[in-house]
Parts: sequence; C-alpha cells; structure tokens
Amino acid sequence: VLAVDSVMLSNAGAYIYQELGYALAWGAQWLTSLTDAGLTVDEVAKRIKFNMGISSNYFMELAKFRAGRMLWAEIVKLYGPECLCSAKMAVHASTSRFNQTLYDAHVNLLRSQTESMSAALAGVDSITVTPFDTPYKTPDEFSERIARNQQHLLKEESHLDKVADPAGGSYYVETLTVSLAQEAWKLFMEVDARGGFFPCVNAGMIQEAVNASCRKRHDDMARRKEVLLGTNQF
Repeated sequence: VLAVDSVMLSNAGAYIYQELGYALAWGAQWLTSLTDAGLTVDEVAKRIKFNMGISSNYFMELAKFRAGRMLWAEIVKLYGPECLCSAKMAVHASTSRFNQTLYDAHVNLLRSQTESMSAALAGVDSITVTPFDTPYKTPDEFSERIARNQQHLLKEESHLDKVADPAGGSYYVETLTVSLAQEAWKLFMEVDARGGFFPCVNAGMIQEAVNASCRKRHDDMARRKEVLLGTNQF
C-alpha cells in the first residue's frame, strides 16, 4: 500500500549510504504521519514496501540490505508495535540503470547479473532485473526473457533461495554492514532533525545532495577514464 521508492535515488546517482539513509527516513515519515492520523504502527509498518536499487558495488550492496533490515527493525520498535513481526522489512530490489552502457549493451548483462546476485544473497523478497537494452530502446521479447532467465539461473541452478543469510558471519560483510549502518543512521538522524523526509524533499535538500553525489561520481569516472587512456598510450 505504501511505497518507499529509493530506487529513484539510486538511479539518480546517490551513494549507497545515501539511498539507505533517505529510504529509512522516508519509511519513518510514513510511520509518523499515519500514526499521528490515528492508525497503529502495526497497521502501517506491515503495509510499507521498500523498492531499492542495486548498484554494481557487489559487497556494499549486499551489506546495504542487511543494514537496512537491522535499522528498520530498530526504527519500528521505537513506535511500540504490539507484534515484533511488524518490524520486518519488506524489500524489492531493482538492478541499476545508472551504470548501464549504451555502447556495448551486452556488458549490461554481466552488471545486472552480479547486482541481482548481491541482492539475492542479502535476502530481498523480490528482484527486477533491468533488460540489457533499456538505455536505447523499449525492451523486446528477447531481452525481457533474458532478464527473467538471469533470475532463474540464480534460483534454480545456484539455489541462492535455499540458504538464509549466507553472508552472515563473514568478517568482511559484517564489518561493511556495521559501517554502512552507522553512516546511514547519521544521515537518517540529520533528516529527522530537519523535520523529516517530506519537509527535506520540499526544501530541495535531498535532491541537491543526490545531484551533488551524481556529479562527483561522473567526475570520478571521467578521471579514471583519462588515467586509463593515458596508460594505454605507452
């Protein structure tokens, strides 16, 4: 019933901690607004679905969803639910459009496959794999079928749906999860101190922050390209 569509922030160039922090603030805004209107936190929390993006930063994205579940549970608990089952985060993940290439579109198959794999290992509820030809045309029957088959490979041949939290206990992933949770929580608290997600959107603060991150990412990619081109000249 209630959507937190942070996938749009991911596709606009937000950093991973920004998407998570703003998504949590968005969800908390739904909780605050509707509980103030007279609904119970159990009624509201169970009807919120997080639609999040997946970038090609494999382990960071895996950690993002794990950190998101942990932080969202803590947020919901603060509202005093009658059942802790209300603190469960419902998450849908969509592979990135931000990093899809136009010039060698089949590379997008590799990117979306690793992205969907990190989301599956993180235990999301559902995944949308963006067809590889999306940047330059309306996906056709072939590209949509391939996108579906990418998920079938992970589920039916790799059996990623058969293990609960396979990354749990990994020092590297656990450390990333905690670090990312800390940064996202700082951002969440900053948004909360400014009145919540909706007032920050109306003031343009979130749009400005995401656009700044997008410009920085493009600048970083341009510098890396210059270094690679310079290296290839020798």
